[in-house]
Amino acid sequence: MSASFRFRLEPVRRVRQRREDDARAELADALRREDEARRSHADAVARDRAARGHLRRTRRDATLTGAQLRAQEAWMARAAGEIASRELVLDRQVEESLARRALLADAARERQALDRLRQRRLEAHEAAVARAEQAHLDEIALALHRRSAA
Repeated sequence: MSASFRFRLEPVRRVRQRREDDARAELADALRREDEARRSHADAVARDRAARGHLRRTRRDATLTGAQLRAQEAWMARAAGEIASRELVLDRQVEESLARRALLADAARERQALDRLRQRRLEAHEAAVARAEQAHLDEIALALHRRSAA
């Protein structure tokens, strides 16, 4: 007696689910790239810190020529440029991760809206089936009552 439930927007829900899954994968990739950028930046800072410590010791312990001092200054400028470049990459990756997180939230919200609609329609279908079954049972009971009264 019960008719099977068919949600007419199921293909749309599946597309939205796939879109959410894709957004989740893109967020994971963005977070991985962000983590790589953080490690790269931290490595550059650590190398710079170690090299600066070495340069301080070298300057303190030895007399350096002008060419050596200029070379050290050029190296420090290059290292500072590398750190600044890696900071920019890190900032871009953080922004990308935030954007991907927002896209995932939007995709999840769209899918959840269809899930809620599907649930409401399923409940309405189940209520209609229950009413129809109850009406059928009531008719059977009424027919039995009429027969026994007759």
